[in-house]
Amino acid sequence: MSFASVALCPALEEVVNFPGFIGRFGLSLDDPILIFLNIAESLNPMRVMESDSLASVKLRFQSIKGFFVKKQKLLYDGRELARDYLHHELTLDGENGENVIHLLIKKSSKVIAKPKDFSVEHVVVHHEIELPSLLKELISSTIEGLEKGNAPIKSSDGSGGAYFMQDQSGHKYVSVFKPIDEEPMAVNNPHGLPLSLDGEGLKKGTQVGEGAFREVAAYLLDYPITGPRSSPHDQPGFAGVPPTTMVKCLHKDFNHPNGYSFSQENAKIGSLQMFVSNVGTCEDMGYGVFPVDQVHKLSVLDIRLANADRHGGNILVSRDGNDGQIVLTPIDHGYCFPNKFEDCTFEWLYWPQAKEPYSSETLEYIKHLDAEQDIELLRFHGWEIPPSCARVFRISTMLLKKGAEKGLTPFAIGSIMCRETLEKESVIEQIIYEAEAIWSPETTEEEFISTVSDIMDRYLDQYSLN
Repeated sequence: MSFASVALCPALEEVVNFPGFIGRFGLSLDDPILIFLNIAESLNPMRVMESDSLASVKLRFQSIKGFFVKKQKLLYDGRELARDYLHHELTLDGENGENVIHLLIKKSSKVIAKPKDFSVEHVVVHHEIELPSLLKELISSTIEGLEKGNAPIKSSDGSGGAYFMQDQSGHKYVSVFKPIDEEPMAVNNPHGLPLSLDGEGLKKGTQVGEGAFREVAAYLLDYPITGPRSSPHDQPGFAGVPPTTMVKCLHKDFNHPNGYSFSQENAKIGSLQMFVSNVGTCEDMGYGVFPVDQVHKLSVLDIRLANADRHGGNILVSRDGNDGQIVLTPIDHGYCFPNKFEDCTFEWLYWPQAKEPYSSETLEYIKHLDAEQDIELLRFHGWEIPPSCARVFRISTMLLKKGAEKGLTPFAIGSIMCRETLEKESVIEQIIYEAEAIWSPETTEEEFISTVSDIMDRYLDQYSLN
């Protein structure tokens, strides 16, 4: 029995909008609904009127190219259209601002679509969590680039696997994918780094295989000046961490040392981050041109997350399209949320901007930070932050809030957190050791943090006097 099906998907804008294409068929893009039949790589437009029935449209499909079949199905979004729902289903797409619908006809096995050799899926943690449109578009544009045959391009920078994902044209990047199994010292690291024997990463206090979670967590906690992202929206974060989400991705051009086959066993989970156009990094230019407020926003993020890897190479420099104002964008947050402060390091610490006091707007932002609320937010999004990392996060947030309240500059607060030399313990480490000295097995986490708070007040009072 012969069989034909019709599936609806978005029209190709570059073809449909080509000058003279629509007029050649005596049609207009102002028509309520235009259908394009893609047959043997040839587009054939056809009107669908409100008065048309499902049966009449099926007959018109057959008459256009002689698709005479005994059984025919019209599908939309994987569901077969039935009875009189044709106009309802088609105009539903139009309500979303898309007046052009692209149909693809398949007749038996004579018209065969090229099978996909890749996959990109959002990792769903809770069905209650709705992705903001910016992240939906990020995943969609990544898929569109792969569909056009534009393969991932492996970055030559860094010590882990990172892949630039291209757009449909292949002329620009849209995202960066970092697989968990290709992190530094992970099993499939593409740069030949030795496998971690105890699970600890390149930075003290971090674990191999958790970098992608930290990348996403940094974006989630870099919420806007208005507060945490309680509902889907695309408002940029305070420090400008690019939109980031967790995906499951399959492609032959990722690192597969044991061979590759198109199977879900070869799919990689990792972070997908929006690519940010830039003119370079902070390593490429003098820090004297960086705006104070941009440096201060970086400092808030890095102190709060106890970043163990903030250097000039992972701060992108862009220019605002309106007035050419310099914008700093922090990336690479796989070494945030450590379980100890030993490797905390901040590139901006010795820039002159760090010795300027925080603005009233920044102080207000810091004032409303809440570590417990943040830990719950991360839990809701699927990351149960380890207790030792949660402790460090509570203490780093406390230090930022207390220091800012006492009028300390980013330099003063950052100096408390970072070591002067590799061997000399930082002030925050000394504070923790003092608290641990009076710790007992019966001490609760809340009591321990309260003890740290009291000792920290004493140290900060000395800084305030100076």
